Amino acid sequence: MWRLGLRNLLRNKRRTMLTASSVAVSLFLLSSLAIVYTALGKPFEGEERNPRMMVRRLSGITFMMPASYGLRIKVVPGVVVVTPMNWFGGYWKDPANTFANFAIDANTVFDVVDIARIAPDQLEAFKRERVAAVAGRRLIEKFHWKIGDRITLMGSPYGIAPELVLRGTFTGGPDDQFYFHYDYLNEAMGEFNRVGLYWIRVERPEIAARVGQAIDQTFRDTDSETKTEAEGTFLLGFISMLGNVRGIILMIGAAVMFAILLIVANSVAMSIRERVTEAAVMRSLGFTSRHVLALFMGESMILTVGGALVGVGGAKLLYGAMAFRKIGVLVWADMRMRLETFLFCMAVAVILAFLSSSWPAYRAARINIAEALRYTG
Repeated sequence: MWRLGLRNLLRNKRRTMLTASSVAVSLFLLSSLAIVYTALGKPFEGEERNPRMMVRRLSGITFMMPASYGLRIKVVPGVVVVTPMNWFGGYWKDPANTFANFAIDANTVFDVVDIARIAPDQLEAFKRERVAAVAGRRLIEKFHWKIGDRITLMGSPYGIAPELVLRGTFTGGPDDQFYFHYDYLNEAMGEFNRVGLYWIRVERPEIAARVGQAIDQTFRDTDSETKTEAEGTFLLGFISMLGNVRGIILMIGAAVMFAILLIVANSVAMSIRERVTEAAVMRSLGFTSRHVLALFMGESMILTVGGALVGVGGAKLLYGAMAFRKIGVLVWADMRMRLETFLFCMAVAVILAFLSSSWPAYRAARINIAEALRYTG
Protein backbone atom coordinates (compact mmCIF):
# COMPACT_ATOMS: atom_id res chain seq x y z
CA MET A 1 0.00 0.00 0.00
CA TRP A 2 2.80 2.42 0.88
CA ARG A 3 4.57 1.60 -2.37
CA LEU A 4 1.39 2.41 -4.27
CA GLY A 5 1.11 5.71 -2.38
CA LEU A 6 4.67 6.69 -3.30
CA ARG A 7 4.05 5.89 -6.96
CA ASN A 8 0.91 8.03 -6.92
CA LEU A 9 2.84 10.97 -5.44
CA LEU A 10 5.33 10.74 -8.30
CA ARG A 11 2.55 10.72 -10.88
CA ASN A 12 2.45 14.52 -10.94
CA LYS A 13 6.00 15.43 -9.97
CA ARG A 14 5.58 19.17 -10.42
CA ARG A 15 2.59 19.40 -8.09
CA THR A 16 4.28 17.17 -5.52
CA MET A 17 7.50 19.22 -5.57
CA LEU A 18 5.69 22.54 -5.36
CA THR A 19 3.49 21.39 -2.48
CA ALA A 20 6.40 19.84 -0.57
CA SER A 21 8.49 23.00 -1.12
CA SER A 22 5.66 25.20 0.13
CA VAL A 23 5.31 23.04 3.23
CA ALA A 24 9.08 23.11 3.78
CA VAL A 25 9.25 26.90 3.58
CA SER A 26 6.20 27.32 5.81
CA LEU A 27 7.55 24.92 8.43
CA PHE A 28 10.92 26.65 8.29
CA LEU A 29 9.17 29.93 9.16
CA LEU A 30 7.11 28.23 11.85
CA SER A 31 10.26 26.64 13.31
CA SER A 32 12.01 30.02 13.37
CA LEU A 33 9.08 31.57 15.21
CA ALA A 34 8.97 28.64 17.63
CA ILE A 35 12.71 28.97 18.34
CA VAL A 36 12.34 32.67 19.17
CA TYR A 37 9.17 32.03 21.21
CA THR A 38 10.92 29.34 23.24
CA ALA A 39 14.00 31.52 23.72
CA LEU A 40 11.83 34.38 24.99
CA GLY A 41 10.28 32.08 27.55
CA LYS A 42 13.46 30.33 28.66
CA PRO A 43 16.32 32.11 26.97
CA PHE A 44 19.24 32.19 29.35
CA GLU A 45 22.09 29.73 29.33
CA GLY A 46 23.13 28.19 32.62
CA GLU A 47 20.05 29.16 34.65
CA GLU A 48 19.08 25.54 35.26
CA ARG A 49 22.56 24.70 36.57
CA ASN A 50 23.61 27.89 38.41
CA PRO A 51 20.71 30.34 38.57
CA ARG A 52 21.57 34.03 38.36
CA MET A 53 19.45 36.86 39.69
CA MET A 54 19.29 40.64 39.46
CA VAL A 55 18.76 43.00 42.40
CA ARG A 56 17.52 46.50 41.52
CA ARG A 57 15.69 49.38 43.13
CA LEU A 58 11.99 48.68 43.58
CA SER A 59 11.18 52.19 42.36
CA GLY A 60 12.82 51.59 38.98
CA ILE A 61 15.98 50.62 37.19
CA THR A 62 17.01 54.25 36.70
CA PHE A 63 17.39 54.70 40.49
CA MET A 64 20.53 53.53 42.26
CA MET A 65 21.25 51.70 45.51
CA PRO A 66 23.98 52.29 48.08
CA ALA A 67 27.22 50.40 47.40
CA SER A 68 26.99 49.01 50.95
CA TYR A 69 24.11 46.77 49.83
CA GLY A 70 26.60 44.41 48.23
CA LEU A 71 28.01 43.18 51.57
CA ARG A 72 24.52 42.68 53.00
CA ILE A 73 23.36 40.73 49.95
CA LYS A 74 26.45 38.52 50.10
CA VAL A 75 25.60 37.19 53.58
CA VAL A 76 22.02 36.20 52.65
CA PRO A 77 21.83 32.37 52.89
CA GLY A 78 21.97 30.77 49.43
CA VAL A 79 23.88 33.60 47.74
CA VAL A 80 27.16 32.33 46.26
CA VAL A 81 28.66 35.48 44.80
CA VAL A 82 27.70 39.12 44.12
CA THR A 83 29.00 41.72 41.70
CA PRO A 84 27.92 45.35 41.26
CA MET A 85 26.84 46.19 37.73
CA ASN A 86 26.53 49.80 36.58
CA TRP A 87 25.40 50.48 33.03
CA PHE A 88 27.91 53.04 31.71
CA GLY A 89 26.33 53.77 28.33
CA GLY A 90 29.45 54.93 26.47
CA TYR A 91 30.55 54.52 22.87
CA TRP A 92 33.92 54.07 21.19
CA LYS A 93 35.21 56.83 18.87
CA ASP A 94 31.87 57.38 17.12
CA PRO A 95 28.25 57.38 18.40
CA ALA A 96 27.56 54.62 15.87
CA ASN A 97 29.93 52.34 17.81
CA THR A 98 27.58 51.62 20.68
CA PHE A 99 27.63 48.44 22.72
CA ALA A 100 26.77 47.24 26.23
CA ASN A 101 29.47 48.43 28.65
CA PHE A 102 29.37 47.98 32.41
CA ALA A 103 31.39 48.87 35.49
CA ILE A 104 31.67 45.68 37.54
CA ASP A 105 33.79 43.98 40.19
CA ALA A 106 36.61 42.27 38.32
CA ASN A 107 37.16 39.83 41.18
CA THR A 108 33.66 38.38 41.08
CA VAL A 109 31.99 39.01 37.69
CA PHE A 110 33.24 35.79 36.09
CA ASP A 111 32.16 33.83 39.16
CA VAL A 112 28.63 35.14 38.61
CA VAL A 113 28.53 34.68 34.83
CA ASP A 114 30.25 31.30 35.06
CA ILE A 115 29.27 30.32 31.53
CA ALA A 116 31.82 32.82 30.19
CA ARG A 117 35.37 31.64 29.55
CA ILE A 118 38.49 33.80 29.82
CA ALA A 119 42.16 32.82 29.86
CA PRO A 120 43.53 32.73 33.44
CA ASP A 121 46.46 35.07 32.65
CA GLN A 122 44.09 37.59 31.04
CA LEU A 123 41.71 37.40 34.01
CA GLU A 124 44.60 37.99 36.39
CA ALA A 125 45.76 41.00 34.37
CA PHE A 126 42.21 42.37 34.41
CA LYS A 127 41.98 42.03 38.19
CA ARG A 128 45.41 43.52 38.84
CA GLU A 129 45.23 46.73 36.77
CA ARG A 130 42.83 49.50 37.72
CA VAL A 131 42.30 50.77 34.15
CA ALA A 132 42.02 47.28 32.64
CA ALA A 133 38.99 46.13 30.71
CA VAL A 134 37.79 42.95 29.04
CA ALA A 135 35.51 42.52 26.01
CA GLY A 136 33.43 39.70 24.61
CA ARG A 137 34.58 37.88 21.51
CA ARG A 138 31.91 39.45 19.30
CA LEU A 139 33.06 42.96 20.20
CA ILE A 140 36.70 42.02 19.56
CA GLU A 141 35.79 40.75 16.12
CA LYS A 142 33.47 43.66 15.33
CA PHE A 143 35.92 46.45 16.17
CA HIS A 144 39.12 44.50 15.41
CA TRP A 145 40.53 45.15 18.86
CA LYS A 146 43.55 43.33 20.23
CA ILE A 147 44.98 42.83 23.68
CA GLY A 148 46.78 45.99 24.83
CA ASP A 149 44.65 48.44 22.82
CA ARG A 150 43.66 51.66 24.58
CA ILE A 151 39.91 52.20 24.48
CA THR A 152 38.24 55.45 25.54
CA LEU A 153 34.52 55.34 26.28
CA MET A 154 32.77 58.60 25.45
CA GLY A 155 29.23 59.96 25.57
CA SER A 156 28.25 58.40 28.89
CA PRO A 157 25.51 59.91 31.08
CA TYR A 158 28.10 59.88 33.88
CA GLY A 159 29.90 62.75 32.15
CA ILE A 160 33.36 61.17 32.18
CA ALA A 161 35.44 59.45 29.48
CA PRO A 162 37.50 56.63 31.06
CA GLU A 163 40.68 55.65 29.22
CA LEU A 164 40.94 51.89 29.49
CA VAL A 165 43.39 49.20 28.37
CA LEU A 166 42.05 45.96 26.91
CA ARG A 167 43.56 43.10 28.89
CA GLY A 168 41.37 40.17 27.98
CA THR A 169 38.61 38.66 25.90
CA PHE A 170 35.93 36.18 26.94
CA THR A 171 33.61 33.81 25.12
CA GLY A 172 30.24 32.36 26.02
CA GLY A 173 27.24 34.05 27.57
CA PRO A 174 27.05 37.82 26.97
CA ASP A 175 30.07 37.90 24.65
CA ASP A 176 29.03 41.21 23.07
CA GLN A 177 29.56 43.13 26.31
CA PHE A 178 32.44 45.19 27.73
CA TYR A 179 33.49 45.26 31.39
CA PHE A 180 35.76 47.57 33.40
CA HIS A 181 36.36 48.20 37.11
CA TYR A 182 33.57 49.60 39.27
CA ASP A 183 36.23 51.04 41.59
CA TYR A 184 37.67 53.05 38.70
CA LEU A 185 34.23 54.54 37.95
CA ASN A 186 33.56 55.18 41.62
CA GLU A 187 36.83 57.08 42.08
CA ALA A 188 36.34 59.06 38.89
CA MET A 189 32.93 60.14 40.16
CA GLY A 190 34.33 61.27 43.50
CA GLU A 191 33.37 58.23 45.59
CA PHE A 192 29.67 58.45 44.81
CA ASN A 193 29.24 54.86 46.11
CA ARG A 194 26.08 54.07 44.17
CA VAL A 195 25.20 50.89 42.29
CA GLY A 196 22.55 50.42 39.60
CA LEU A 197 22.28 46.62 39.79
CA TYR A 198 23.64 43.72 41.75
CA TRP A 199 24.21 40.58 39.70
CA ILE A 200 24.18 37.48 41.91
CA ARG A 201 24.41 33.72 41.61
CA VAL A 202 22.60 31.42 44.02
CA GLU A 203 23.38 27.86 45.02
CA ARG A 204 20.47 25.96 43.49
CA PRO A 205 17.47 26.74 41.28
CA GLU A 206 14.96 25.52 43.86
CA ILE A 207 16.00 28.14 46.44
CA ALA A 208 16.14 31.10 44.03
CA ALA A 209 12.68 32.40 44.91
CA ARG A 210 13.38 32.12 48.63
CA VAL A 211 16.71 33.94 48.28
CA GLY A 212 15.03 36.74 46.32
CA GLN A 213 12.41 37.19 49.03
CA ALA A 214 15.09 37.24 51.74
CA ILE A 215 17.07 39.93 49.94
CA ASP A 216 14.02 42.12 49.43
CA GLN A 217 13.01 41.61 53.07
CA THR A 218 16.47 42.76 54.16
CA PHE A 219 15.96 46.18 52.59
CA ARG A 220 12.26 46.60 53.26
CA ASP A 221 11.24 49.94 54.77
CA THR A 222 14.55 51.55 53.77
CA ASP A 223 15.05 54.52 51.49
CA SER A 224 16.17 52.13 48.74
CA GLU A 225 13.88 49.10 48.74
CA THR A 226 14.84 46.37 46.28
CA LYS A 227 13.27 43.98 43.84
CA THR A 228 15.10 40.71 43.20
CA GLU A 229 14.16 38.64 40.19
CA ALA A 230 15.57 35.92 37.98
CA GLU A 231 18.01 37.10 35.36
CA GLY A 232 15.66 35.93 32.63
CA THR A 233 12.68 37.77 34.05
CA PHE A 234 14.71 40.95 34.49
CA LEU A 235 16.19 41.01 31.01
CA LEU A 236 12.96 40.06 29.30
CA GLY A 237 11.50 43.20 30.83
CA PHE A 238 13.43 45.14 28.20
CA ILE A 239 11.73 43.16 25.43
CA SER A 240 8.33 43.66 27.05
CA MET A 241 8.78 47.39 26.46
CA LEU A 242 8.12 46.64 22.80
CA GLY A 243 4.74 45.16 23.66
CA ASN A 244 3.46 41.60 23.84
CA VAL A 245 6.14 40.11 21.61
CA ARG A 246 5.26 36.51 22.43
CA GLY A 247 1.61 37.20 21.62
CA ILE A 248 2.59 38.64 18.26
CA ILE A 249 4.71 35.57 17.53
CA LEU A 250 1.78 33.32 18.42
CA MET A 251 -0.51 35.19 16.01
CA ILE A 252 2.03 34.99 13.19
CA GLY A 253 2.59 31.31 13.92
CA ALA A 254 -1.15 30.64 13.78
CA ALA A 255 -1.31 32.42 10.41
CA VAL A 256 1.57 30.28 9.12
CA MET A 257 -0.18 27.08 10.26
CA PHE A 258 -3.40 28.16 8.56
CA ALA A 259 -1.46 28.86 5.36
CA ILE A 260 0.09 25.38 5.49
CA LEU A 261 -3.36 23.88 5.95
CA LEU A 262 -4.69 25.71 2.90
CA ILE A 263 -1.70 24.71 0.78
CA VAL A 264 -1.87 21.03 1.64
CA ALA A 265 -5.67 20.86 1.61
CA ASN A 266 -5.84 22.38 -1.85
CA SER A 267 -3.21 20.04 -3.26
CA VAL A 268 -4.70 16.93 -1.65
CA ALA A 269 -8.25 17.84 -2.65
CA MET A 270 -7.19 18.31 -6.29
CA SER A 271 -5.32 15.00 -6.29
CA ILE A 272 -8.19 13.04 -4.73
CA ARG A 273 -10.84 14.66 -6.95
CA GLU A 274 -8.89 13.59 -10.04
CA ARG A 275 -8.75 10.01 -8.76
CA VAL A 276 -12.32 9.36 -7.62
CA THR A 277 -12.88 7.01 -10.56
CA GLU A 278 -9.61 5.26 -9.83
CA ALA A 279 -10.72 4.74 -6.21
CA ALA A 280 -13.97 3.18 -7.46
CA VAL A 281 -12.03 0.79 -9.69
CA MET A 282 -9.86 -0.23 -6.74
CA ARG A 283 -12.94 -0.94 -4.64
CA SER A 284 -14.51 -2.98 -7.44
CA LEU A 285 -11.31 -5.06 -7.53
CA GLY A 286 -11.59 -5.92 -3.85
CA PHE A 287 -9.99 -3.01 -2.01
CA THR A 288 -12.10 -1.87 0.91
CA SER A 289 -13.09 1.70 1.70
CA ARG A 290 -10.62 1.56 4.57
CA HIS A 291 -7.80 0.73 2.14
CA VAL A 292 -8.70 3.68 -0.09
CA LEU A 293 -8.97 6.01 2.91
CA ALA A 294 -5.57 4.88 4.23
CA LEU A 295 -4.01 5.29 0.78
CA PHE A 296 -5.14 8.87 0.28
CA MET A 297 -4.39 9.95 3.85
CA GLY A 298 -1.03 8.20 3.75
CA GLU A 299 -0.06 10.14 0.61
CA SER A 300 -0.96 13.39 2.34
CA MET A 301 1.04 12.36 5.40
CA ILE A 302 4.13 11.48 3.34
CA LEU A 303 3.91 14.73 1.40
CA THR A 304 3.44 16.96 4.44
CA VAL A 305 5.81 15.22 6.85
CA GLY A 306 8.47 14.96 4.14
CA GLY A 307 8.28 18.70 3.46
CA ALA A 308 8.25 19.38 7.21
CA LEU A 309 11.40 17.34 7.74
CA VAL A 310 13.17 19.45 5.13
CA GLY A 311 11.94 22.75 6.60
CA VAL A 312 12.34 21.92 10.31
CA GLY A 313 15.61 20.07 9.75
CA GLY A 314 16.91 23.00 7.72
CA ALA A 315 16.02 25.41 10.54
CA LYS A 316 17.76 23.18 13.08
CA LEU A 317 20.95 23.01 11.03
CA LEU A 318 20.93 26.71 10.13
CA TYR A 319 20.38 28.10 13.62
CA GLY A 320 22.78 25.57 15.08
CA ALA A 321 25.50 26.65 12.62
CA MET A 322 24.86 30.39 13.00
CA ALA A 323 24.90 30.11 16.81
CA PHE A 324 22.66 33.10 17.49
CA ARG A 325 23.06 34.19 21.10
CA LYS A 326 21.19 37.48 21.33
CA ILE A 327 17.68 38.90 21.42
CA GLY A 328 17.67 42.66 21.74
CA VAL A 329 20.38 44.91 23.18
CA LEU A 330 20.85 43.25 26.57
CA VAL A 331 19.25 39.85 26.21
CA TRP A 332 21.41 36.91 25.23
CA ALA A 333 19.86 33.54 24.56
CA ASP A 334 20.43 30.05 23.27
CA MET A 335 18.77 30.21 19.86
CA ARG A 336 19.38 26.64 18.79
CA MET A 337 16.39 24.40 18.23
CA ARG A 338 15.48 22.45 21.32
CA LEU A 339 14.03 18.93 21.14
CA GLU A 340 10.60 20.07 22.29
CA THR A 341 10.51 22.67 19.49
CA PHE A 342 11.42 20.07 16.88
CA LEU A 343 8.74 17.67 18.15
CA PHE A 344 6.14 20.46 18.26
CA CYS A 345 6.75 21.46 14.63
CA MET A 346 6.62 17.86 13.43
CA ALA A 347 3.41 17.28 15.40
CA VAL A 348 1.92 20.35 13.70
CA ALA A 349 2.81 18.83 10.32
CA VAL A 350 1.13 15.51 11.21
CA ILE A 351 -2.02 17.23 12.48
CA LEU A 352 -2.27 19.46 9.41
CA ALA A 353 -1.79 16.47 7.11
CA PHE A 354 -4.64 14.69 8.87
CA LEU A 355 -6.96 17.71 8.77
CA SER A 356 -6.28 18.49 5.11
CA SER A 357 -6.86 14.96 3.83
CA SER A 358 -9.43 13.36 6.12
CA TRP A 359 -12.61 14.81 4.61
CA PRO A 360 -11.80 14.52 0.86
CA ALA A 361 -10.32 11.06 1.43
CA TYR A 362 -13.41 9.96 3.37
CA ARG A 363 -15.71 11.17 0.60
CA ALA A 364 -13.69 9.39 -2.06
CA ALA A 365 -13.66 6.18 -0.01
CA ARG A 366 -17.41 6.20 0.75
CA ILE A 367 -18.90 7.35 -2.56
CA ASN A 368 -21.11 4.87 -4.38
CA ILE A 369 -19.01 2.84 -6.85
CA ALA A 370 -21.44 3.27 -9.74
CA GLU A 371 -21.64 6.98 -9.17
CA ALA A 372 -17.86 7.22 -8.86
CA LEU A 373 -17.31 5.41 -12.16
CA ARG A 374 -19.43 8.08 -13.87
CA TYR A 375 -17.62 10.88 -12.03
CA THR A 376 -15.89 13.34 -14.38
CA GLY A 377 -14.31 15.70 -11.81
